[in-house]
Amino acid sequence: MKVLMIILISVTAIRLYAQVDTIRFENGQVKAVGISGVSGKSGVWNYYYPNGGVNSILSYQRNELNGRQQYYSFDGKLIGLEFYQDGLLQDTAKYYYPSGQLEKYGIYRDGLYKGVWSFYYENGNLKRKGVYEEGIPMGHWSFYFENGEVNQVGMLIDGLEDGFWVYHDEDGSQLYEGFWKKGEKVGQWYRYKKGKKKPWKKFN
Repeated sequence: MKVLMIILISVTAIRLYAQVDTIRFENGQVKAVGISGVSGKSGVWNYYYPNGGVNSILSYQRNELNGRQQYYSFDGKLIGLEFYQDGLLQDTAKYYYPSGQLEKYGIYRDGLYKGVWSFYYENGNLKRKGVYEEGIPMGHWSFYFENGEVNQVGMLIDGLEDGFWVYHDEDGSQLYEGFWKKGEKVGQWYRYKKGKKKPWKKFN
């Protein structure tokens, strides 16, 4: 009996302090629907475009985004999947073009890009791929033309070119190669013509 009373009191408290909340556009149409309580938004909230289509399905805990989040284009296609913990982006995320083609995916740590991220053209070919540390490009990066051929390959340190880089044209033929240091070209650079390597320019 005592346990039953505790349950009834708890349910009553939830009903008193948590209720369905509706946010509307200026014209009266529903903009969002979800649960609100003394600590703010909680549970699943559905957001809508002015035409009534789903904009996003978001999960909250104590008024902060928490859990899996889904985002949709104006015409109802999935354009983003994210995961939040205590209001910060964490774990794997994927983003899509309105056509449904994957645009980019990777991992967040505390709201910042972390580890390998891959970016794509809308035709499905890889656009660029590389590593992030605390949201900053670091390490080996590869860039591609829209036709799928390699554009340039090299190292980035704190988001700047550093070390040896190689450049190609859209046909896949190598054009240039040389060294960078903190975003500046250094030393002897070489140019390729008809497959032959020749000195091009020398940088201080």
